[in-house]
Amino acid sequence: MFAHEQVKTFLQRAIEGSASLPENVVDEFLNDCKEAINKQFTEKDTNWRLRMSGLGRPICQQILDKEGHVEEREYNLLLRFFIGDLVEAAVMAILKGAGVQIVDSQKPCKLTLSDTEVKGTLDVILDDPVDGIKVWDIKSASPYSFSQKFGKGYHGIKEDDPFGYVMQGHLYAEANDLPFGGWIVVDKSSGQIEFVPAPDEQSEDREECLKEAASKVKALTGDSPFKKLFKAEPETYRRDGKVLKTGNTLLPKLCSMCGHRSLCWPKAQLHPKVTSKARIKPLAWYEKIKVKEL
Repeated sequence: MFAHEQVKTFLQRAIEGSASLPENVVDEFLNDCKEAINKQFTEKDTNWRLRMSGLGRPICQQILDKEGHVEEREYNLLLRFFIGDLVEAAVMAILKGAGVQIVDSQKPCKLTLSDTEVKGTLDVILDDPVDGIKVWDIKSASPYSFSQKFGKGYHGIKEDDPFGYVMQGHLYAEANDLPFGGWIVVDKSSGQIEFVPAPDEQSEDREECLKEAASKVKALTGDSPFKKLFKAEPETYRRDGKVLKTGNTLLPKLCSMCGHRSLCWPKAQLHPKVTSKARIKPLAWYEKIKVKEL
């Protein structure tokens, strides 16, 4: 797409000293940074409400949110959110400086699902000379997520989408009667920026996302009780071409990232990954540990 080329050309020129951000764009960036500070460092409204950005998450997690259970969150999560907001502000400034045609940004939108109005705020609508007018979502990513998640493209994200990015994008787009463009992603470590496009033919995915979202809204606005949806998984490793079990069981990936983890898995333990051969082993959430070393 042409916007991608505009952004990279602008950044290349800027690092060579032949391009800069207009003063009005700098002022808008500073205002966005101020809003990010106020958003993350002031007292927050903790009342539960339906939001487009959250509907893609597992329904069990959303029901616990609705019931008023407070997620367990480490202090560094706030800084991650804050950095994400600052990256988004920086991307918007770069898009403007590069001359990308921005139709709208931070636009409130709403959509009726299962007779219930659900609200959200999309990141940006771009008018690209090649792709036309589409809704785009801006994401900051770790190096691993940048290469192993977003690097696999739309279908790779769809296959492993614990936060519901695909549904979120299609809901924003549907609310504005526009196609979903995809994601503008920044590697927080390297500074690389990529446009990850959604396919041009997306009617089937759009219909699937709307149907699933409507089902979740119906459950969340009704009396659907909490139900633990996931089971612990056996830990396996490969030796001499054979798949063997350690005897340990791991929390499912979705549960390991959930702030309500201890409610469903009260005996869960965070322990160095038993099957890892790395010098410094990554940590993993175990439901049961029988073997600590291989």
